[in-house]
Amino acid sequence: MKQMVDKTRARLAVWAGAIVIVTGCFTAYIPAIEAGFIWDDDKYVTANPLLIAPDGLYRIWFSTDSPSQYFPLVYTTFRAEYQLWGLNPAGYHTVNVAIHCINTLLLWVILRRLSIPGAWLASAIFAMHPVHVESVAWITERKNTLMLLFSLLSSLCWVKFVFDNQSSRKAILLYACSLVFCALSLFSKATACMLPAALVLILWLKNSPITVKRWLQIVPYIAIGIGDGLLVMWWERHHQGTGFVNFGLSVTEKVLIASKALWFYLWKLVWPVNLTFSYPRWNIDATDVWQYAWPVSFAAVMAAGWLLRKRTGRGIPTAIIFFPAMLFPMLGFFSLYTFVYTFVADHYQYMASIGPIAIVAGIAATVYRRSGENAKFIIVPAVSVLLITLGVLTWRQCGIYKNSDTLWADTLKKNPDSWLAHGQTGESLFGQGKFDEALIHLDRQLELASYLKKIHPMAYSDVYYCKGLIFSAKGKLQEAAEQFKLSLEIDEKSAVAHYLLADVLVKQGKIEEAITHLQRGFEIAKAKGANNLAEEIRHRLETIEKQKTGD
Repeated sequence: MKQMVDKTRARLAVWAGAIVIVTGCFTAYIPAIEAGFIWDDDKYVTANPLLIAPDGLYRIWFSTDSPSQYFPLVYTTFRAEYQLWGLNPAGYHTVNVAIHCINTLLLWVILRRLSIPGAWLASAIFAMHPVHVESVAWITERKNTLMLLFSLLSSLCWVKFVFDNQSSRKAILLYACSLVFCALSLFSKATACMLPAALVLILWLKNSPITVKRWLQIVPYIAIGIGDGLLVMWWERHHQGTGFVNFGLSVTEKVLIASKALWFYLWKLVWPVNLTFSYPRWNIDATDVWQYAWPVSFAAVMAAGWLLRKRTGRGIPTAIIFFPAMLFPMLGFFSLYTFVYTFVADHYQYMASIGPIAIVAGIAATVYRRSGENAKFIIVPAVSVLLITLGVLTWRQCGIYKNSDTLWADTLKKNPDSWLAHGQTGESLFGQGKFDEALIHLDRQLELASYLKKIHPMAYSDVYYCKGLIFSAKGKLQEAAEQFKLSLEIDEKSAVAHYLLADVLVKQGKIEEAITHLQRGFEIAKAKGANNLAEEIRHRLETIEKQKTGD
């Protein structure tokens, strides 16, 4: 009878814990559900032709037509949602929050199965922490929440496969499901390629022998991870523009960036204030001896965790290793396009943050168990205050993602030297017809982003043709032509700049010069595979030549 009562109480405790997490999470993210579309959401959703094209699903999976990297599962979910609620952003936001809640509950289940102390608290902190707002409130980052969902499912199947006494048939099924979920996580985001490292850490954590047989079982995960990683690297280089970026970073500089990033992410977990959509881009100087404090100090922390494993157990060193392992693809050892404006972003640590959070929760749970009754009356309220505080910070952070204007205004407030934010603000003001204000921000963008002329001239030249559009809209054709020519001086292979300059030249009556630029723009567009632009330029060229013949 007592056992039945205990089991009933345990089930009720589990349900109560789940309800608290889900209720708290959805409450904290209400402003996100009410938000609209922001930066990049046009490419992924609102202006993505693959969501409405009859053959869109096929092209999502088996063509290079995707507007960003190869995220076929993400685009598939967006396509399905488009059929349900069209371009109502509330639907997409609600799904993101729901996936985040499921991730939290799955994390709780896995930590409990691994006997990690403070499993519920770790999951609750993960659910409420404001550093995750960027992954949840930004529709484009569906790839992050979806990647973690399938990574956790893969890990859960792996845990059951390895540690549960199953029949051979069920064991094979669990292993197959784990592999399938791993593939689905990679189809959501390529950073899931580090999942095999997590699976090995699980074995080490539970002191399970890592035999040749286990390694052979891990090999398929590594193989599909490497395959997807190579595909994404090729995609970024040839279809997203990373191949045109020359960061010119030495191995030493990459190590300095990576180690500073690790401390940056840890600090944001500990003190989540001034969270920003685009952080300042650091100046890395390999000749500055003080910058080597970053890698040395982090190496010291990892060494200390390893040396203390006999006293603390394997939990802490496992979490310490898990953190940089999951962040590894985003630390700068591989070129990321985002490095043109920042080396760090909150959404990069969505999965990796589990490690440090688990350490904090585990320590709190251990202290709670070992403390006297009086101390417990302090710990429980303290934990409640912590979770409520995190929830309030998450609520406030979600407000930033209301729309593009609030996003970039907040970014400029916290990072006034963000050339990205100045550029986006300038484009927004241009769209509102506030030409003079737009030019102020674009001029500031040119000033702040001068280093782009060396590492990414295409991005820098784009600012000039944006200014050219503004001058053209104001009727100042000579100034517009000058801006387009400045753009072409930096990047002569910009088909758009040639096209826009030709349009201004036609208005100035310089038909022959306009035809020359249209022909050049057409050649460039065709060579780059920009068929829609090439067709538009060809049509414009034919129209002008007909008018010329008629004259």
